[in-house]
Amino acid sequence: MTLTNFPNGISSFGIPQIGGMPFGGNSKVWFVNPRTGSDGNRGDSPSRAVKTLAKAQSLATADRNEVVFMIAEGNSAADTTDYQSAALDWAKDGVHLVGVNAGGNVGMRSRIAQLSTATNVDNLLTVSANNCLIANIHVFHGVADATSKVAVSVTGDHNHFVNCHFAGIGHADMDSADNCSLAVTGGSENLFEGCTIGLDTIARGTAANSELRLETGATRNTFRNCIFPTYAEAAGHQFLIVPTNGLDRWTLFENCAFINMPTGTASGTTMTEAFDVTGGGSPDGLILLRNCTLVGATDWEANTESAKVYIDGGAPTNNTSGLAVLIEAT
Repeated sequence: MTLTNFPNGISSFGIPQIGGMPFGGNSKVWFVNPRTGSDGNRGDSPSRAVKTLAKAQSLATADRNEVVFMIAEGNSAADTTDYQSAALDWAKDGVHLVGVNAGGNVGMRSRIAQLSTATNVDNLLTVSANNCLIANIHVFHGVADATSKVAVSVTGDHNHFVNCHFAGIGHADMDSADNCSLAVTGGSENLFEGCTIGLDTIARGTAANSELRLETGATRNTFRNCIFPTYAEAAGHQFLIVPTNGLDRWTLFENCAFINMPTGTASGTTMTEAFDVTGGGSPDGLILLRNCTLVGATDWEANTESAKVYIDGGAPTNNTSGLAVLIEAT
């Protein structure tokens, strides 16, 4: 952990700096506090924090590596959430967003959620900007409205998502077709690192939905050390859906865990396959699974094999898996 200093005597307040925060000479920092902030404030210090992300983004200048800190002041949802009555678009290139919280990887307390009375909110959060670092942010999409779909949509390029939780289909009414926790829609060369993408508290899968969708030529995106939880109530549910023309070049899943819980407290249904990938189309590409784990599905791809999914890794052998062996001299 490092303590990074910013202009005007402001520090990073002990927030872990992942890869170093990319500040420039003209960078400014902005503060959001959903509990005690006010959009009438200047937003340039924790004591003068604004209340909403929309206001903070309006204050920031694109392409100067300015940073918005979202402060969690409490543990309850009401104290830590910026509630949206309409879709929020993070649209300024090079404006970064960092949650100030304990830094867990599930349900962290710097939150974005839909207002319970709002309806027809497609893409609760859209990241259309390019070259943004977004870290320690929880996006929860769960209201009694079937017309509100997709928790997070990424249409921008070259973004880095670190330690975020994107949780869609958070209400039984949202178990509707084409809904998902994350849609990468044409977004290219984005890195998702240490993120949780999905939700295992609400049963889903009676309609054709998933935790992740790759569509409209998503290109060279990487998911590293990510967890994909789900709670299937139908064998036809999938973690990932890729429609025709969804891929371009490659998508890499590295050291990722895909977890559907078919037993236990949230007793669901074993899925027939993890991925529903449509082959062909233009553009076209492949999916590479490197050192990944699957629980709660009988196959990675079973219904119609697309010839687009590649996997490596050793086959487990009961309780001897993972045991170290001596490398002998030849």
